[in-house]
Amino acid sequence: MTLRRAAVLTLGAAALWSPAAAQQPTPTRPIAEVFAAHSDSLMRLPGVVGVGIGQCSGAPCIKVMAARASPELTARLPARLEGYAVELQVTGPIVARPAPEAAMAFRLSSPAFGEGAAIPAKHTCDGSDLSPALAWSGAPPAAKAFALIADDPDAPAGTWVHWVLFNLPASLVALPENVPKTETLPDLGGGGALQGRNDFRKIGYGGPCPPPGKPHRYFFKLYTLDAALPLKAGATKADVERAMKGHILGQAQLIGTYARHAR
Repeated sequence: MTLRRAAVLTLGAAALWSPAAAQQPTPTRPIAEVFAAHSDSLMRLPGVVGVGIGQCSGAPCIKVMAARASPELTARLPARLEGYAVELQVTGPIVARPAPEAAMAFRLSSPAFGEGAAIPAKHTCDGSDLSPALAWSGAPPAAKAFALIADDPDAPAGTWVHWVLFNLPASLVALPENVPKTETLPDLGGGGALQGRNDFRKIGYGGPCPPPGKPHRYFFKLYTLDAALPLKAGATKADVERAMKGHILGQAQLIGTYARHAR
């Protein structure tokens, strides 16, 4: 090889290198673990309706779905997480028949209340304490089971858990109103669904019951999993979160509010 040809090859290699490329971190752990570690914080960003694992330019990445883009979301959304790209997909408003490009967005909704709206009293301790009906769409095709956690991060003593439900069959697309407060739920999707213990120390759903004052937020979080969880009925939120690590394919959430007034 001549000195001139060697110099040309060296310059060609240098042209492929850039400071920006050198600064991109190389992933050090599986994307499923990274997703599990960051999905909750991504779901709390303004306007986000779902998160999941996908492909970006042929490489694994984390996809974040939002009903609309906003300067605050753009500023707070990371470009990468632990070496994996983060891609924003704007789905548009949630409608009865979503546009084709938004059809795969994983969404959770309820006929009882909309995103950020007040939860009706019948679903709280001031009423009949019935669990609200829920429905979802756009779950990843590889889903083998669902898990649901409902909690209140505004509780005075810290996050209060209201509902733990897991091993819901992948064939389900909805939960009816007033799910029985029993350990097993044989009537849901052919059986297999189990309920855990909430912070009222009871099995099943325990509705909003905040102290008088400003409204509390209630997060209903639905997880799609690549396998059923090896847990028994009565498991806690912490048990379910530990068992889900490395198995989460996607997450959707619905936030409702409730306030009680002094009497």
